[in-house]
Amino acid sequence: MPSASLSALELENFKCFREQRIELGMLTVLSGLNGAGKSSVIQALLLLRQSFSEGQAQELLQLSGNLVDLGTGKDVLFDLADQDKLAFGLEFMDGRRTAYAFSYSRKGERLLPANGANHFEVSEGKTFEHLSGDSAAEMSGDIQENVTDRIRNSFIDAQGFQYLSAERYGPRKSLPWLDSQASVKSLGTQGEYVLAFLAEYGNKRLDEGDPRIKDYDKTQTIEGQVSAWLQETSPGAHLEISEMREIDALAARYSFSRFNDVSSVPFRATNIGFGVSYALPVLTALIGARTGDFVIIENPEAHLHPRGQTKMGELAVCAAAAGVQVVMETHSDHFLDGVRLSVRRGKAASELVRIHYFTRDGAESQVVSPKLHSDGSLSEWPAGFFDERDENLLSLLSPVD
Repeated sequence: MPSASLSALELENFKCFREQRIELGMLTVLSGLNGAGKSSVIQALLLLRQSFSEGQAQELLQLSGNLVDLGTGKDVLFDLADQDKLAFGLEFMDGRRTAYAFSYSRKGERLLPANGANHFEVSEGKTFEHLSGDSAAEMSGDIQENVTDRIRNSFIDAQGFQYLSAERYGPRKSLPWLDSQASVKSLGTQGEYVLAFLAEYGNKRLDEGDPRIKDYDKTQTIEGQVSAWLQETSPGAHLEISEMREIDALAARYSFSRFNDVSSVPFRATNIGFGVSYALPVLTALIGARTGDFVIIENPEAHLHPRGQTKMGELAVCAAAAGVQVVMETHSDHFLDGVRLSVRRGKAASELVRIHYFTRDGAESQVVSPKLHSDGSLSEWPAGFFDERDENLLSLLSPVD
């Protein structure tokens, strides 16, 4: 596992969390009820990257930016906080720890660096507990110049970073080229640059033996394997990309084939529904990422049929096994089944995967974290955790009143 990968995120007084530690694996699956805190975990990661990669966090936490827009300091401070401070802690797989503490200023409703500085290394043996309280002040003496350089190549500063929001582009007649404001190799938060990415980098080859290679009969390039996985999530689908340089746009067309049969004529993306268009950026993010990259995706299963959702879970495991750190928010039991089956079939060690289930008790979120075993079973099955299918089946099999 890459040493710069994260092993834990700790939150204090952030949104629906009073104090919460979230362990992160190479693949982290966030599940649970709506409004229970899954998105808040993702927003915390995005907020740190947005603030520090823009070089503004020495002044204040950037609540509004190109990755996330959370409003004011009051909007992100835990409702029942006993002090106007909040903090974030990061733990890396090589044992390093770092923390970020902020004070809520009611004047302007901003979040300013606590104790005169916002970033400090956590001393060996100390924990993240009460980062925004006395321990933050105690550790503030450990601050060193240019300490941010010590976490280069982490998800905060890494060029290899992708975030795909739940609100992705659906079928479009055309998609734009990367513009001057977009990050290098970015797919865009809505997947709007997926065709540009494939046109620019699709010919890059995956390493021999990469667990994401689905079909060795196809070229072992990013585009070739995206095509192979596309046929897994949307059986028979083939992608064609046309470049329209004169208007700085690209167009996708899709044809469909059956075994031992000729393909259909190519169709515009607007004539084949949402599933393929929604899946394409997800496939590209997972296959185009390199070892050490960080990928966050919301609802990877959106608009896909159950088989496609299961295959997406399989690909997420393969990406993790290839050294890509992946965080997924999902409501799909089929996606989870794909993860469990892939571990059972030996595509990745169970230790690479972390699963968290979020519920809510009033203003505060609660997290249960079942452990995934090598046979695909889970250490526990909390009430409400992907059990609706069983509950419905039980109701259907019960006598009618």
